[in-house]
Amino acid sequence: MKKISLLAFATLLLLTSCGNDDNENSQNEINPIVGNWKMSKTMIISGSNNAILQSSPVTGCEALNTFEFGQNRGFSIKYYTTNNTECIADGFDTGTYQYSENTKMLTFTYSDSMVESSVIHSLNNTEMMTVDHIEDYNGDGVNDTSVILFKKQP
Repeated sequence: MKKISLLAFATLLLLTSCGNDDNENSQNEINPIVGNWKMSKTMIISGSNNAILQSSPVTGCEALNTFEFGQNRGFSIKYYTTNNTECIADGFDTGTYQYSENTKMLTFTYSDSMVESSVIHSLNNTEMMTVDHIEDYNGDGVNDTSVILFKKQP
């Protein structure tokens, strides 16, 4: 009887442990925006053929800015700026966010009730591109898209 109880407990423990991992993995697959992000580069993408017309790495203090999105729909952003020759923390924003997979719209409601929205150009578990501006950068008569590429931090 002890052997059966021990086996049942071990099986229950194993199933419970596997269940939590599966649920966590499934949450990340459902909501890949959750995590810590940093800006990596800016790009201009051709509207006529999706070629990258220009790409520039994000450098300096701006590269230290961090964007954190939680499972609970909360967000925080930490900003850095240059003070003489060093980067120093220069601000912190918090609030809630909402992401619509259908419209690709990411909406921020800041703690001071200000609301801003960004269009997500693409999103996966490691990279997120937000639309910065749309215009005809290369003069071919077709609007191109300026995007900011964010990389998820480990």
